[in-house]
Formats: sequence, C-alpha cells, structure tokens
Amino acid sequence: MAFKLVLTDKAVKDLDYLNREVSKKLLKKLAWIMEQRDPLSFGVKLTDPSVGDIRFRIGDYRAIGIVNYRSKKIVIVAIGHRREIYR
Repeated sequence: MAFKLVLTDKAVKDLDYLNREVSKKLLKKLAWIMEQRDPLSFGVKLTDPSVGDIRFRIGDYRAIGIVNYRSKKIVIVAIGHRREIYR
C-alpha cells in the first residue's frame, strides 16, 4: 500500500516560515511515515472534512493532508503548530 507524499505550495510556504531545524525534522518524519507499510495508521482522521482528511502529529506540529486512494497519494495541504493549524 505504497502512498506517495505530495506537498502543496501552501505547505511548502508553511515550512519556509518555520525554523530550519524544525522544518527538517518535519520533513524527515513525514518521509519516515511514507516509508512504512501503512502510513495512514500514523495519522488521525479529521472530523471536519473542510480542513482535510487526516492529520499527522509530529511533536508540537501537525501536518494536515488529503488522501487520494485512487492515485495512492497523500497531499499535505498545511503544516503548522498545533495551537494555530486548525484556525
């Protein structure tokens, strides 16, 4: 069940606003999640579909994604600190 990770322009911009060490940590963890047999098991399904389908917890930061089962992609639409990401 190999999913491919795709970052939107907004997610890349969100990473640019963060500290370089934090953004490296986030990307490394997302890459690790994608290497696993079932990367969706590391995420939590969101209750509000207008925000996204799934969230990945990486320390105090969250990566919000949309899952496309047909093309086997997880599209990360936003990355941010847990107190600000859901606003």
